[in-house]
Amino acid sequence: FNMPHCAVELKAYNSCFTFFKAKQMNLFFDLQPNTTIVAILLKVNHFHELFSDVDADNFPIQNFDANQTILETKTISSEIANCVEQLITNNYHNNFHSLYVRGKVFEILSLYFNETFNKDLEQCPFIANSDEIVKIKKAKELLIKDLLNPPSLESLSKAIGLNVKKLKIGFKDLYGMPAFTYLLHYKMEHARKLLDQNRQNINEIANEVGYSSATHFISAFKSKFGITPKQYTLNKNISNE
Repeated sequence: FNMPHCAVELKAYNSCFTFFKAKQMNLFFDLQPNTTIVAILLKVNHFHELFSDVDADNFPIQNFDANQTILETKTISSEIANCVEQLITNNYHNNFHSLYVRGKVFEILSLYFNETFNKDLEQCPFIANSDEIVKIKKAKELLIKDLLNPPSLESLSKAIGLNVKKLKIGFKDLYGMPAFTYLLHYKMEHARKLLDQNRQNINEIANEVGYSSATHFISAFKSKFGITPKQYTLNKNISNE
C-alpha cells in the first residue's frame, strides 16, 4: 500500500503496523485480484488505553514516541491468520455483528502485541542453549512430516536426543503452544490450503491430514475456523465471483 511519502509491499499473510503523527492520512491500496485486506485503525489515545494496565517495561512497542513514525512489517502467525479468517467469513448479520467484530479485533491486537513483546523468540528464547533450539526445531519438522502417523513425544525425544520434559517445555517456549496443539493447528492450516485448491473432496482431505473419520475432521475444522469445510468452500467461491 502507498502513503504520500512512502510505500510498503506486503505479501500474503503479512502485516504492517504503522504510526504517523499526522492528524489526517490517506492510504492507497494496490491490490491483486481476489485479495482481501483487513485494516484496524486506532487513535493514539485509544492505543494507550489498551495498555493502561501494562507497566512501561512491558509496553509492546519499546521506546514509543508519539512524535516518531513507526513502520513495522512482519509475517502474521497462524493464530492471527485464523482470527482474520474468522473475521472475514463470519456469518453474523444481526445486532451481534459489531460485537463479534469488536471481539475479534481485540483478539487480533492481543495476539499481535503479545508476539511483538516476545519478538525474536526463536533467536532469543527462554531455552537453555542454541543446541536445544536446533533439536526442538528438528522435533517440529519430524512432528509434521507424517500427518497420518505422527510420532509420539517419546519417539521425538529419542530422535532428537532430548528428554521428554525438556522437549515439552522447550517446544511450548519456542512455538507458543504444546507440540500436539501445534500439530492440530498445522493439520487444519494444511486442510484449509487443500480446500483452496479445489482438487479434493472432504473425505480425501480428511485422510490426507490424518483423520480416518470425515465427521471428526469436520468437527476439528469447525472448532478451528468457526465454520465447516463446506461452508468455507462456499464462502470462498462466493467471494471469488
